Amino acid sequence: MSKTKYRVGIIGCGSIGARYARAFQQLGDRAEVVAACDIFKEKVNALVEQFEIPSAYTDMQQMLSKEVLDIVGVTTHNREHVEPTIAAAEAGAKAILCEKPMALNMRDADRVIEACERSGTKLAIDHTMRFEPNWRRAKQMVDDGVIGKLLHIEVQNYGDTSTLLHNATHSCDSIRWFGGDPEWVIATVNRSNERERVMSFFGLNDGVTALFMTGGHWDYRLDGCFILEGSEGKIEVRPHRGWQPLIRLWKKDKGLGDFREGEQIEAIGSELIGDLTGDVPSEGAWEMVACLDENRESVSSGYDGRIALEMCLAAYESERLGRSKIKFPLPQKESPLELMLQSGQLPYIPAREYGGELA
Repeated sequence: MSKTKYRVGIIGCGSIGARYARAFQQLGDRAEVVAACDIFKEKVNALVEQFEIPSAYTDMQQMLSKEVLDIVGVTTHNREHVEPTIAAAEAGAKAILCEKPMALNMRDADRVIEACERSGTKLAIDHTMRFEPNWRRAKQMVDDGVIGKLLHIEVQNYGDTSTLLHNATHSCDSIRWFGGDPEWVIATVNRSNERERVMSFFGLNDGVTALFMTGGHWDYRLDGCFILEGSEGKIEVRPHRGWQPLIRLWKKDKGLGDFREGEQIEAIGSELIGDLTGDVPSEGAWEMVACLDENRESVSSGYDGRIALEMCLAAYESERLGRSKIKFPLPQKESPLELMLQSGQLPYIPAREYGGELA
């Protein structure tokens, strides 16, 4: 296996930028964070001091032209992922790990994909469920037929403003990962009480359906929970929080056609990450190294990120067109959310800490 020590640059020095810097530092002799950039001088100075990064920049183009970077982490605000990703690809970055969502409309998502295809850059979108051991174990169980044929998926997420373009991209990506490509969606979007609530019903390949609810007030018992229902049982899988089971399995009672009490299942580790199992940023960083070592696309590629975004935007398009059934691929290239905000069909929500930049 290659033992190249990859040079890493970070664009965006907020809390997520710090997580990326720490993640790549944890790779030891496989990666070195050599430069960081943020338009706010105090932020980049704080980051380079904290992680002893050699070079600090407030101009992205200057960093990309001066530094020879193998990997670039894009951790800017949600509205600011597109141009840094395109610039890094055009500057010759071999791989880019971009925060979700990759863009806020399909036109910009396609621009990002095209830029990376032209440069040969391996683009990954940081949809972390694909890296986490509990989700990987659940995926393996579904693929192995532990619950028979997958029939239905149910998901609930906490959210605040513009939930579909914040954490919901994680869930949409995982719905597709488990259940297959989307064929259609019907959705309703409610923005009463200064919170966004969305209910989306997806039809996937091979007859699988998915019900996805996001927004409203947080319920720790339900946030991020996936229920995977099959012909012979069901799996409940949750984010790693330490105080609740990660995976529970119910097998069908053949006599009653019901489900028995759930059995807790231990999560498996990733073959890529060794002792870093459970540290999601580090697993994403290891994935970038593995992509370059093995000359392959990421398990969470730009193409995957594009479809996750398309699923979220299609739900908004369903609401925009009278809660109608929207078929994939989505023909609308602009943001249906922005169109509804501009027309007054949906109200703006005052920005708050969680997801407020998309209000």
